[in-house]
Amino acid sequence: MTGLSKCLVAVSLSIWAFVRLGAYPEQTVLVYVHSPTCGACAQFDREVGAIYHKTEESALLPLQRISLEAWQDGQHDHSDCVATPVSSTPTFVQIQDCREIDRVTGYSDEALFWLALRRMVNRLAPASRNKDPAL
Repeated sequence: MTGLSKCLVAVSLSIWAFVRLGAYPEQTVLVYVHSPTCGACAQFDREVGAIYHKTEESALLPLQRISLEAWQDGQHDHSDCVATPVSSTPTFVQIQDCREIDRVTGYSDEALFWLALRRMVNRLAPASRNKDPAL
């Protein structure tokens, strides 16, 4: 193998790792698995989903929406990172470094959601929580 070939292999492996692990391997996400026929999902979308991106929590736990069908088909980067399969909606899965940290299944009202989200924020590594001193 020539020097150029070795260099190309190294670059290819680096690009694969960058894509597979993500640009920010420490980033934590909140995956929202929903269904278009789910009444609780529609309620969440009205009460929380419409404003979530404006909250301080969204900076620490960006919300990524995916349908249950797409999730089960493995169409999300984190589909293989969960401890147990997602089988009902809504399900909110906190994932960091391709590892499930926490999960909430169901939605009844926004007060309980924000309480559960506070628990998820508290489970973040200290370095992640330091992104926003208000939290």
